[in-house]
Amino acid sequence: MPINGHNVVDVDAHFLEPLQDFSDYLEGPWKSRFSGATRGRFIPGSTGDRWVGGRIMRNVTSYPQNDMTPEEIPRIMKHVGLDKIVLLPNKMLSFGKLSSDEIAVPLANGYIDYMLDKVVDPSEGIYTMAVAPFHDPEESVALIDRVADEKSVVGVCLVTAGPEPPLGDRRYDSIYEACSSHGLPAVFHAGGSSVDSFFIRGYRKFLETHTLGFLWNNMAQIVSVVIQGVPEKYPKLDIVFQESGIFWVPLMMHRLDAEYMKRRSEAPLLTKKPSKYMQEFYYGTQPIEEPENPKYLQQIIEMIGGPERLMYASDYPHWDYDRPSVITNMDFLTDSEQGMILGKTAESVFGI
Repeated sequence: MPINGHNVVDVDAHFLEPLQDFSDYLEGPWKSRFSGATRGRFIPGSTGDRWVGGRIMRNVTSYPQNDMTPEEIPRIMKHVGLDKIVLLPNKMLSFGKLSSDEIAVPLANGYIDYMLDKVVDPSEGIYTMAVAPFHDPEESVALIDRVADEKSVVGVCLVTAGPEPPLGDRRYDSIYEACSSHGLPAVFHAGGSSVDSFFIRGYRKFLETHTLGFLWNNMAQIVSVVIQGVPEKYPKLDIVFQESGIFWVPLMMHRLDAEYMKRRSEAPLLTKKPSKYMQEFYYGTQPIEEPENPKYLQQIIEMIGGPERLMYASDYPHWDYDRPSVITNMDFLTDSEQGMILGKTAESVFGI
C-alpha cells in the first residue's frame, strides 16, 4: 500500500521457516535426520532471554506464536503496510556457525527449493534470496547458478556471523563472481548466533548479545570486504549490509581511512580510500537509531552517502521491528528522499 504515492519495499523481513516442512526438500539422509529435529540440534541459537522474563509479550510485538505458513504473508504485508517484501530465513541466520559444509550445503539448497515451491510469488510482490553455503564456495556457485533465473530470487544472502576466514577472503571470490555475472546483489546479513565468538563468549543477557552481536559481525565483515578489494574486483556488484543500523558505518569509514593512509601497501587492490567504497554500498535501515536530536541522524545519513544508500527494512516479525513510519517521521528528508528509502532504491537494486 503506497505511502504518499511511494511503493514500500521491505528488503529484510523474515519467514519463520518450519523445519519439518522444508525437511521434505532435503536430499539423502538429511531428510530423515532433519524431519524431527528441533532448532538446537543442528542450528545454534543465541544467548539470553529475549522476552525479559515474560515482560515482553508476543501479542504486543505481533511475533508469531509458531512457525509461519505461506498463507500468512499477504496479511503480514497488509499489517506492516508493504507493497513488496523480500523474505529471509529466521533459523537459517545461524547458518554461519553450522559445524560443516556437510550440513550447510543441503540446508541451503533445501531452503531455497522450499521457498520457491511454497512461499514466494512475484505476482504478489513476495520475493526471497538464496542463502549461500559459503562453507563450500563451489557449491555456493552451483546454487546461485541454479536459481539465478528465478524471478522471485533477487539476491544472495551471506550470513555475517561465523564465517572463517572472513568474507573478504579470496576463497569466496567465485561467489562474488557468480553474483556479479547474474546481476544479483550480495547481501551481508547480521546474525547474533555466534555465541562462542571471543567477544560474547561470556555474555549471559540478550541485552548484551543483541547490542553487540549483530553490530560486530557486520563490522568485521565490512572491514574484510573492503580491505581485500571485493568492490574493486567486482565493480558491477551491488553490496548491501543489513540488520545493524547505520550509526556504526561512519565510525568504520574514518577508522579504516586512518589505518589505510598509514599502511596502504597492505591493501594493494584499493584505488581510493575505504570510505569511498563504503559510500557506494547500500544499507538496510533496521534497527534505525533514533537520537533525541534528529540532526545527528541526518548527519549520519549524509556521511554514509545520502538517502540513496538506504533501503527500508522492517525485520518483521522480530520483537523490535520497524514500521515504514520510521522513515516518514524523518522530517529532514524531502518527499523524494523518503520515496527512495521506502522503495525506489530497493526496486532498482533488487530488480523488482
